[in-house]
Amino acid sequence: MAAISIGDCTVTVEAAGSGFNLVKIVTPATADDGDTIDASSYFTGDEVISASCQASTDGWLPVAAISTAGTITIPGSTDNEARTIYVLCKYGI
Repeated sequence: MAAISIGDCTVTVEAAGSGFNLVKIVTPATADDGDTIDASSYFTGDEVISASCQASTDGWLPVAAISTAGTITIPGSTDNEARTIYVLCKYGI
């Protein structure tokens, strides 16, 4: 397990609503399952409603581990693969 800098990821707001945002995080191709991303500059874990992760090997998986500080643990069973993570959160960016 390693830490991935949020600066090494591409972060965009896919949809902004009244008090809600859908945030898309694309990791670098070197991301491994179990790696963590500190996304606290975008949202806290308390603000997260749901999150899912998509990768070519594992397909869609729920992101079950987001700390209250906003650290995301990447799910799956594959090393060295880019992931696309969607986070539905209150407020956020």
